[in-house]
Amino acid sequence: MKLKLYSNGDTAEIMLIGRLDSNTAPEVEKALVEQTEKYQKMVLNLEELEYISSAGLRVIKILYMTMTKKGGKLVLKKTKEALMEVFEMTGFAGLLSFE
Repeated sequence: MKLKLYSNGDTAEIMLIGRLDSNTAPEVEKALVEQTEKYQKMVLNLEELEYISSAGLRVIKILYMTMTKKGGKLVLKKTKEALMEVFEMTGFAGLLSFE
């Protein structure tokens, strides 16, 4: 799994590339939560995300809760149809913001 960070003022756009699963989730969680301290808005670009497991969903939930707690915002963009189905089936679609 690779992460690419693009920053613009108080907004970070992070492209997730590869698979967000139990093998990659701990490292990705640490890297993303560290970024929440620096930015008011975080945009996760999922265009290159191939797969997300329950461990990956947990990372998204932690990131959402961290940003919400500090008054920030988390947005997901370029979400593939298959990933969107996972978000819808798990109830995340009603919780998260999508572009």
